[in-house]
Amino acid sequence: MRPSGEGGPETTSSVRNGASHRAALAVVACSLAVVAGLAAGADLFVQRSNVVVPGVSVAGIPLGGLRKQDALARLEKTCAAPSVVRLIAAGSQKPPLNIPSRDVHLTVEADQAVRDALRVGREGWVGERLLERWRAQREGVDIPLRLSVAPAALKWVLENSAANRFASPAVDAGIMVRAGQLVKTPERVGTAVDVEASLKQVAALALERPAEVLELPIVLRRDLPSITLTDLEPIDSVLAAQTTVYNSYERDRTHNLKLAARAVDGVILKPGAEFSYNRTVGPRAKSLGFRDAPIFVNGQIEPGTGGGICQISSTLYQAALLAGMQIRQRSHHSMAVRYASPGLDATVSYGVLDLKFVNPLKNPVFIKVEAEGGRARATIYGASSDRRKIRIERTVSKPVPYGTKTILDPSLPPGARKVVDKGVNGYTVVVRRVIEENGRQRVETISRDRYRPHPVVIRVGPPAAARSAAVASAASAAGD
Repeated sequence: MRPSGEGGPETTSSVRNGASHRAALAVVACSLAVVAGLAAGADLFVQRSNVVVPGVSVAGIPLGGLRKQDALARLEKTCAAPSVVRLIAAGSQKPPLNIPSRDVHLTVEADQAVRDALRVGREGWVGERLLERWRAQREGVDIPLRLSVAPAALKWVLENSAANRFASPAVDAGIMVRAGQLVKTPERVGTAVDVEASLKQVAALALERPAEVLELPIVLRRDLPSITLTDLEPIDSVLAAQTTVYNSYERDRTHNLKLAARAVDGVILKPGAEFSYNRTVGPRAKSLGFRDAPIFVNGQIEPGTGGGICQISSTLYQAALLAGMQIRQRSHHSMAVRYASPGLDATVSYGVLDLKFVNPLKNPVFIKVEAEGGRARATIYGASSDRRKIRIERTVSKPVPYGTKTILDPSLPPGARKVVDKGVNGYTVVVRRVIEENGRQRVETISRDRYRPHPVVIRVGPPAAARSAAVASAASAAGD
């Protein structure tokens, strides 16, 4: 037997094999350490360099191996912004709309693209970075070229050019009066450009390859009418109507009356909606067709653009009172007018004085206004269930006499007299509205108005002696 603890040939061989294995592991470890060190060194070099790693391109343009400034120069030289932006609306039968890219200030984001290229192989832990570089060299990495526009410029294009091409505005249900009968027309759903959703599309704008045309999809939405046939169904009768008289031979004033009447005619007010005369009629400008006609200015009658349209607002005001409308804003003239009783006129001035009222009823109302044959008429139609018995009461003070104002006019014959402005008395008027419903009366004080008197203005010729002296003086001067 061998003594315990003594080693034989087998034991010696095992020791040798273990030593060899350990030596091999050491060599492998040393090699790995060298490789890791080299990789780490290479990674550190790449991290510190300002060079795009090989295999990276932007919009198909190779940038690998280029420094940042050289990559930027190549990109700017070879990839300009498209010259045309083509707006395309999915689902629309209208052809695309081409606009110059300068209209939306389209530019390429070359700086951002180079920054994106430099990030390839430089993010994540070292293993991820090395793997991304290997893939870039083996398979290539192409980065889209981002584009940008001026949001305000694109918004204008969407709201105007694109809307004109692709939009089909909704049409509200309406009412017409034919042969004394109400004829209702149905609404129509339209299409509108969804500006906000379309602007969000810009965030994804990018070029895969250089191109002359950039296709930009825009978003359309349904444009719903604000008034439907269902809304108008309850309107079946006249709630109130009022007529005033004008002189149709005053052509310019009559022209203005007709313009204002056409603007108001057809307005439909839903419950709770507010009517504004100025907003409906618009500015009184010659470019919009209005003419000069007499108006009140600081207590005097002078020519003014749009003169006469206060008769339409006054006629409508009276009808609104009788229809039960809630008056929000109304002003009286400085002097009484011939077409409306004191307290029942409504003067307007664009941007200064307005006639506003709200529909407080349960159902919509339809306003019909016309000016024809020397008569201005305002009719308010509504639901018969909303009709109430209403009357207007006025308390008028004793008239304040207007007096006479005489002006010497040398152009008139001696002793001649010419009335150029009729006198108007002054008044103080309180207007109340009496509403009867359910067997009870409700009284509302509507206004307390004070009108100044306006004198009759008479131009008179000079006395005979004075005119003779003036003629002789003129003849003497001519002889010199």
